[in-house]
Parts: sequence; C-alpha cells; structure tokens
Amino acid sequence: MTNEDYEGRKIQVVSFDDATSDEHVIEFIDPAVSSAGSVVAVFNRGSDWRDARVSINPKLDGVSAEFLIWALNVARRMM
Repeated sequence: MTNEDYEGRKIQVVSFDDATSDEHVIEFIDPAVSSAGSVVAVFNRGSDWRDARVSINPKLDGVSAEFLIWALNVARRMM
C-alpha cells in the first residue's frame, strides 16, 4: 500500500494480484469516504493497458471526472 496525493488529500493505493480471477488490481481508497471502502478499482487481466477496466464503488453517488482521470494516470504508471 502506498499513499498518493490528490488535491491535498492522501489517497491510499493498494496494488495486488487476485489469484482467483488472475487480475492485477489497483484500488483507490479515500479516507474521507472510508465507510465505502474502495472508491475506484482498476483491474487488468492482460499485459497491455488496453485490457484495463475500471470499477466504481456502487455505494457511492458517482466519482468526479477529475478524480477518475487522476486515478487512471496513477494506475497506468503502476501497471
């Protein structure tokens, strides 16, 4: 787990390989919305960025476009 800065907030970034689905997963957890768990998860079954997919926590009422762009840039750098 690492922390990344987004607009002055520390966002927890957890990167792991899910053995059950053979996916590499990067989760973004915002402590300001801690009860919801992950805000966004980026997962990839392939070896190319084009295979990556995004999942937004359904418990949330959406995610700002700016946050999503930021999270995707971080995930791309990590994959």
